[in-house]
Amino acid sequence: MAKTDDVNPFERATSSYGHIRPGYPAAAVDTLIGACEASGLQTGSPVRIADIGAGTGKMTFALARREVDVVAVEPARAMRDQLTGVLHGHDVADNSAMNEGDPAADGTPWHQAHSGLIRVIDGTGERTTLPDRSVDGAVFAQSWHWVDAHEASAELARIVRPGGVVAAVFNQMDVRMPWVHRLTRIMRSGDVHRPDKPPRWDPPITPATLHTCRWMHVLLPEQVMELARTRSSYLRASTAMRKRMQRNLHWYLYEHLRYESDQWVSIPVVTMTWIARNGLN
Repeated sequence: MAKTDDVNPFERATSSYGHIRPGYPAAAVDTLIGACEASGLQTGSPVRIADIGAGTGKMTFALARREVDVVAVEPARAMRDQLTGVLHGHDVADNSAMNEGDPAADGTPWHQAHSGLIRVIDGTGERTTLPDRSVDGAVFAQSWHWVDAHEASAELARIVRPGGVVAAVFNQMDVRMPWVHRLTRIMRSGDVHRPDKPPRWDPPITPATLHTCRWMHVLLPEQVMELARTRSSYLRASTAMRKRMQRNLHWYLYEHLRYESDQWVSIPVVTMTWIARNGLN
């Protein structure tokens, strides 16, 4: 596919990314937190999780609502800006924790809206800049496939405390259904993660255990069109290719599947949560 340049595609993401991309089901978030709590926390200490490739903060905020302290690690400035925008005007570069009194998106003080603290930093899966053994867990929510597996594994072994959790979470359209499979092909959505293909973490990261849950992402046809515009394949594409992708999707939704503009499209989604541990002593 034609690309405009080699810039991180998510630097081109608009506000659509934050509001149209789905969040993560409670079952997936609870699985992650439960694994961290079962890994031997210090008494009275909050769970500390690094959300690596945090994007606009879908997983970050889900964790913070459950009294988890989160470090959101994100390399794309556009994504960090959207995340911190939810926290109302904080400077991304200061890397400071979001403490009591910080306003949430609706103007509610942070400590009333959510329970955990959030810190936003510029970093990658291979180089997070976090201190050694500083977190109880690290999660790649919709982001593991973007990193170098060997370098990221070494970084995880360094920043996650011994026995702590390493996780990857993927929201994926359920391509077992033919119409959904064709939809993903037209959207070039990259829904290719398989339950028999766990993330490749190097030792001392242990083999992963899979947890799955299924749910429906319900959108209007124009919202499906908007969702397609948040995919990396679209963000990377030339203007001509973007128009072609949108035309094809418009035909599929309105002419082939015969949806009306005010008719809901229920897209089946499977969320795969892979849980492993840092096997260092």
